Amino acid sequence: MTVQAKSQRAKGKRQRERERRQRRELRRAERRGTVGTPVSSSGAQAGPSARSIADPIYGVASPVIDPALCWYIAKTMPRMGDRALKALQDAEAVTYQPRSTEVVVRRGRRVIRRTPMLIRTVFIGVRDLAHLDVARTSVGVAEIVSRPVEDTSKEGNIAGPVLKPARLDAEGLQRFVDVIARGEIVEPVGIKAGQSVMVTTGPFATFPAVVEELLPNDRLKVAVSLFGRPSPVELGIADVQVG
Repeated sequence: MTVQAKSQRAKGKRQRERERRQRRELRRAERRGTVGTPVSSSGAQAGPSARSIADPIYGVASPVIDPALCWYIAKTMPRMGDRALKALQDAEAVTYQPRSTEVVVRRGRRVIRRTPMLIRTVFIGVRDLAHLDVARTSVGVAEIVSRPVEDTSKEGNIAGPVLKPARLDAEGLQRFVDVIARGEIVEPVGIKAGQSVMVTTGPFATFPAVVEELLPNDRLKVAVSLFGRPSPVELGIADVQVG
């Protein structure tokens, strides 16, 4: 293969990579509903609607707890949380799993991560006790949280408590859900003011620095240590690496 052919092949490869990046950015913009918004060369949206690592993430809208359903707490088996949720939904049970939201920076990109707040716990809404029995036997469900109550089912039985599924108050659960939704406002993690980083690109590559401020459009104001003195420099989040 000649040098010219190799050069053309490399140029075509770079062009295809650029087109793939553009298609990915377009798909992301369509999911965010921001198609038509100008985008800078760094991939950040231009204008006041642009989001950056300096912006907090606001929680999703508070789900509605149907008071016509009977609500209980289900415990899932280890490492089977997703399968249990799917099985419960297939059993026509309404599910709610409180989650926490955080913003992390990975390879210079802003990533939103949501993780369950309560380990192996999901709230379920069912129509009646027969429906609860179906949900109880769903794949991945370990048990329904129960509480001791006095056994008054038959006369003459030995007095003593028995375990029965603990039914939740729908209004109380709705208040809990509303508090979770209002409190789901988190600050970015991964890069924050006062954190030590290392510059990875440009003339200050391999120099240690300290983040002084998070700026819009995924920019950072850092203090680079030059000859023992801090020098303020503005960089992108892709230009630094967390130490």
